[in-house]
Amino acid sequence: MEFLFDMPVRLFAQQNAVEKHQEEFGKYGKRCLIVTGHNSAKACGALDDVTKALDNQGIAWKVFDQVGQNPLVSVCYQGGREAIAFGADFIVGIGGGSPLDAAKAVAAFGADPELTPEGLYQPHRLSALPLLLVGTTAGTGSEVTRFSVLTDDKGHKRSWGNASSYARASFGDPRYTLSLNRKFTLSTGLDAVAHALESYFSVEGDQVSQSFAMMALKLLLPALKEVWLAEGEPTLECRERLYLGSLYGGMAINRTGTAFCHTMGYWLSEEREIPHGFACAVFLPDFIQYTVPLAPEKAMKLFSALGMYAQELCDTIIMLTDAEYEPATDEELEGLLDRWENSPNMKRTPGSFDRQQQRRIAEKVLQKKG
Repeated sequence: MEFLFDMPVRLFAQQNAVEKHQEEFGKYGKRCLIVTGHNSAKACGALDDVTKALDNQGIAWKVFDQVGQNPLVSVCYQGGREAIAFGADFIVGIGGGSPLDAAKAVAAFGADPELTPEGLYQPHRLSALPLLLVGTTAGTGSEVTRFSVLTDDKGHKRSWGNASSYARASFGDPRYTLSLNRKFTLSTGLDAVAHALESYFSVEGDQVSQSFAMMALKLLLPALKEVWLAEGEPTLECRERLYLGSLYGGMAINRTGTAFCHTMGYWLSEEREIPHGFACAVFLPDFIQYTVPLAPEKAMKLFSALGMYAQELCDTIIMLTDAEYEPATDEELEGLLDRWENSPNMKRTPGSFDRQQQRRIAEKVLQKKG
């Protein structure tokens, strides 16, 4: 038996979590910058819950709501300057993956006036303001991971994260996901499925990460089928299963990171505006077909737990995925292969996932030659 598990986030996962544990906000100071998107935190009720909790604790607060989809490092840097100007003692991030990932960067920029946007990606340990996160989608898992994916000044999505980018506490209330429409629910849910599958087969995996990944998939796949088949809105019970599955998926990738589906999928979000979850999911059938022969015993254990085999799993993911896009040109593909040359995600993929293998799958999926 050999495994490593480290999750320093204090997690409150339940309905009305912010209200029930509002004293947690009082532990980190008297001035707070709230980092969020333009509308979603208000629409789902999370922003009102957080500001009420801060008021109850006697904490002054200010909202920075400039975070968009695929958040820019430059916007996070601006948020850090706002935190400094406001004299923020801590940061609260509210939203899905984009605002939560942005809040991690704002906490870093807000703690160090000398930190530059490019400096965020340096491997040394960074200082950061205390960070609390309130999730509003069931997919990212950012509430429990150190990872943050931001878009640089070249328009490329890049991941960073270290010991300082963990939240001190996170609040997971599935009620906030009730405002999400069907397509968004499917996309974020497929992001969590990608986390679980990529982590399960990762070369970095161990017993603990594989257990979290398997628990995630056992919750996510039936719940997503239910969303797909439902004539009306998904029930709160269904959304609870999706949210818990997304947390388990986050716990899995916090140990292992992701594999090639995420790295290859970034381009679809950057250049073809495909939602992140769908952009990852289009690669999952090929990921499954590639990895199963390399780890047959591990695969059979997973398929037995899920009650489905490889082809049914692939068919289910294809059914749930909504992604239409213009194929990549030969020039775009060559640029991507160069960009992926030293990607850690490629190295986490089982087998010798070299440039030739990357080209084969990219031509099939991105150029639709398969």
